[in-house]
Amino acid sequence: MLCEMCGAEVPRTKLVMVEGAAVHVCGKCEKFASSPAVRAKDGAVLLPDVADRLDNREKRRKERDIYETSGELELAEDYSERIRKARQRQGMSHEDLGRLISEKKSVIVKVESGEMTPPDKLVERLERALNIKLKEPALAAGEVRKANNSQGMTLGDFIKVKKK
Repeated sequence: MLCEMCGAEVPRTKLVMVEGAAVHVCGKCEKFASSPAVRAKDGAVLLPDVADRLDNREKRRKERDIYETSGELELAEDYSERIRKARQRQGMSHEDLGRLISEKKSVIVKVESGEMTPPDKLVERLERALNIKLKEPALAAGEVRKANNSQGMTLGDFIKVKKK
């Protein structure tokens, strides 16, 4: 290949930007480059920071479905009951569990009573300490989680009540 800067015949050249122009240069002429060049998807040659900005813009403009569930996990509805049962099964008090996961007793009590929704970090620590699963797959839009004691769907499951 031919170096576009010095004209030397070299086995390999590198695509770089020199004074705003994309050129193929040899190893010796590479020191004159202002930055490496990047090829865009459409074949155009761009500066790296310009290519990054265009990629970010494309990601931002991409239409996203806010109701899409792509294998995401969410906190189970009965998380407080699961935590309480697991703690009691292992014979721990609130203080013992709090010490084990480096959390205050009051936080454990609030989470067990359902008064507080635990943040993700706390959920992970509780799952590890009690050897339980507190997260389950998220429901897709329009799906309704059926209650265990329910006799099936009722008209009330479909009606949306408007409040004045």
